Amino acid sequence: MVLRKLIVLSLLLSFYAFALVLRLPEFDRKNGIKEVFVHDHGDRIEYTIVFWDEDHPNALTDLMYDLYRFYKWGRFYDIETFFLYPDRIHFPDDFCDSETYFQLENLHNQAELALDQFEYFNSKPVVYVSTWNHMFSNKPLSGVSYLNYEVDSTTFGTRNDAERKYSWMKNMKLKLTLWLFFASLGSMLTTILLKNRSRVCVVFKGLTTVLIGAIAMLNAQGSEWLIFVGLIFSLMGDVFLEFNSFFVQGMLAFFTTHLLYTIAFLKLFGVSAWWIFALVYGIVLFQYVFLKNHLGKMRIPVLLYTVMIATMLSLSFAVLRHEIYYARTFIPIGATLFAFSDSYLAWDKFVKKLPLRNFMVLSTYFVGQLFIALSTVVI
Repeated sequence: MVLRKLIVLSLLLSFYAFALVLRLPEFDRKNGIKEVFVHDHGDRIEYTIVFWDEDHPNALTDLMYDLYRFYKWGRFYDIETFFLYPDRIHFPDDFCDSETYFQLENLHNQAELALDQFEYFNSKPVVYVSTWNHMFSNKPLSGVSYLNYEVDSTTFGTRNDAERKYSWMKNMKLKLTLWLFFASLGSMLTTILLKNRSRVCVVFKGLTTVLIGAIAMLNAQGSEWLIFVGLIFSLMGDVFLEFNSFFVQGMLAFFTTHLLYTIAFLKLFGVSAWWIFALVYGIVLFQYVFLKNHLGKMRIPVLLYTVMIATMLSLSFAVLRHEIYYARTFIPIGATLFAFSDSYLAWDKFVKKLPLRNFMVLSTYFVGQLFIALSTVVI
């Protein structure tokens, strides 16, 4: 009897079938299952569940907890593992027969439960997610609506394979991305400190964009390569804008960057809601009305540039219409900072000198570009 069950489980595994049903509370769907790793150990099958995140009930504590997890385990994703035997399920340290989803004590427990102690759905045992940090149980919480996860395909691999994919501590590409991130911050600060003090700042300015571009190059896939090419044109614009006689060329280079970002956002995420276009165009064109009397022969070029910025910025918010997490949400923040940098520079150049010009323009520009480049880091 036991041998027959083992054969059945092995056949299920070989056809990538998920021999369990996981149920997650509907109100926590944003932290749902991203991937399932399965490994056959012969006498048992290991299931490693990767969740998008785990949110502590207290928002401030959750922020600190995310930073702690990123430091200790190298990831924001939550990873939990249990083992399916022919007659039972073993939860090494992730079982909790909780009374409420937001329980804070007695969370990590070991348990072995016979299969006849579980509910069944479509002839598969049901495992419930019972707490905010994704402990498991064989019982549902009272009054809670659940979503069924019947995963049709899985990834062959163990807990270690999941960690190698999702933790920067074990993933060389993520580790290199993290080093490029800190290097770009250091180069950005050096650029700001040296601006108007030494021509060496031009080198660090270009280096900062190169480091940001390396993040995009390392992680880009498909249409995301347009972001990388956009950063190449940004590098050209950085150099041109260091010389007053090449201002128009710099403007054209950054126009191309905005155009490439626009196409990338459109291909990746589609179109934003109409009211976002109305709001963004309204704000940007309202600013242009005040600028135009100071532009002289630059009225038309600046108008075209303004429309391109508004289009890029509007489309950046399309990402929020999708259930996409982490780095993708950097896009509207980055695009907003990029647009702000351009606006501050325009007012300083055409209307009147503004305070903290170098700091305001360079910090928002580089952080904006960095956020957009980090949006390519999707695992």
